[in-house]
Amino acid sequence: MLKRIALLALLAVSLACAKTYTFTITEPTQAGNVQLPTGEYSVKIDGSQIILTDSDGHRIDVIAKVEAAGQKFDYTAVWTTKTDGVNRIEMIQLGNTTNKLVFE
Repeated sequence: MLKRIALLALLAVSLACAKTYTFTITEPTQAGNVQLPTGEYSVKIDGSQIILTDSDGHRIDVIAKVEAAGQKFDYTAVWTTKTDGVNRIEMIQLGNTTNKLVFE
């Protein structure tokens, strides 16, 4: 019984640590191989998996690398570039962390 309580407590702590970050894009934008329409999105890191969720609750799995930066970011910011008329997310800095998501 004590083991089950300890396991549930550990699970609750890990779920509380899984932070979700939000951002808005104002033009259709590529995130890796996925085309995102305009709107608000939340991003969650689940181990090595990056999960975007749109405002309608649709889950979008994307491929990106989680990298540590040398500084803590004050807020979540999305860095984009426009190449051949296509907007692409290059990086998302996650607020109140030193983590950034780098898209290829």
